[in-house]
Amino acid sequence: MKELFSVQEVAKLLDMSHSGVLYHIKNGSLKSTQVGKIYIITKEDFADFLKEQKKEKEKKSKKKPDEPLLF
Repeated sequence: MKELFSVQEVAKLLDMSHSGVLYHIKNGSLKSTQVGKIYIITKEDFADFLKEQKKEKEKKSKKKPDEPLLF
């Protein structure tokens, strides 16, 4: 049987707000299934989301600015 998470559980695991998790669901970066008025996230989809977030973070840290930043 698949392990399932609610939006609130994912929010707690990521130390993020409920609306922050919904944002990722709505923009498609976090896959979920809507059941009535709630969203269900599988363990596999949550793991995929974490992997993608890690890749994005690594890309941003490796990318060098083309121009120096002026403050």
